[in-house]
Amino acid sequence: MEQSRTGPGGCESPDRTSAVDRIRSLSCWQSPPKIRPIEQGRTNQNYIVEDGSQSFFARLGVDLPHHGIRRANELRCCKLAAALGLAPKVFFAAEGVLITEFVDGRTLCQGEAISTDLLDSLARSLRHLHKASVPEDLALFDPADICRRQLDALPDTSVSPSRRQKVLDILKRAPELKARSLIHADLIPENVIVRGEALILVDWEYAGLGNPMVDLAMVVVHFRLAVQQIEDFLASYGAADPAAVNRLIPVIAAREALWCATQIHVVGLAGDLESYTRECWDQVEACP
Repeated sequence: MEQSRTGPGGCESPDRTSAVDRIRSLSCWQSPPKIRPIEQGRTNQNYIVEDGSQSFFARLGVDLPHHGIRRANELRCCKLAAALGLAPKVFFAAEGVLITEFVDGRTLCQGEAISTDLLDSLARSLRHLHKASVPEDLALFDPADICRRQLDALPDTSVSPSRRQKVLDILKRAPELKARSLIHADLIPENVIVRGEALILVDWEYAGLGNPMVDLAMVVVHFRLAVQQIEDFLASYGAADPAAVNRLIPVIAAREALWCATQIHVVGLAGDLESYTRECWDQVEACP
């Protein structure tokens, strides 16, 4: 099942009734669709849609400037990745609505043990993604710049002085890397689906033009890889810059914590966001 971000809460989209009505009214269906909500998703609303014998995944969302999300860019990135066999195929898209194939497979879970074979497959999938030719006018994704913008936008009450200083210290050591590839930019376990021998990456709302090492550092952080796993993962990728990845790890941790702080400031606490935020700040404070 396709999912996005751990746990329900704080979705910045229309209410459920109007969202279901909107999906039902789309012109793409061959028969009256059966629509079932999926609770996961903080920045969109997700549904499984059955149209006769076919199943689809529907998501509704709006542009979210505070998170740098533009739905037109999400659609472009999803189509590019789908052409590479790495994302669900896009079935229909309208303003604020994205309908893709339903991925029948096993969604990874936060905290589960990751096998060597699975990690190797993920490394090869990312290498395939990063080698593809992509338009240079995609939205840029630079985690250090995102951290700076969000830190500037957040009021003092949202981030304590000690945490703010910790993030600033991390950003001073952030590497300057050239944006040259399509990157997923949200590589949490829940955005990876195992389908047979292949991996499908979902939730492309943060994707854009960036440096491949950003995706690799995200895997290290969000999959909680041990030292030997990191070495094996980077070796499987085959063209990694271990020093750059190592310097990006604290930046990725800071970006996730500031994402949480921004979400709380703009939308409020819901679901497990409070506990998840604590986990993210613990990771930041553990960084050297």
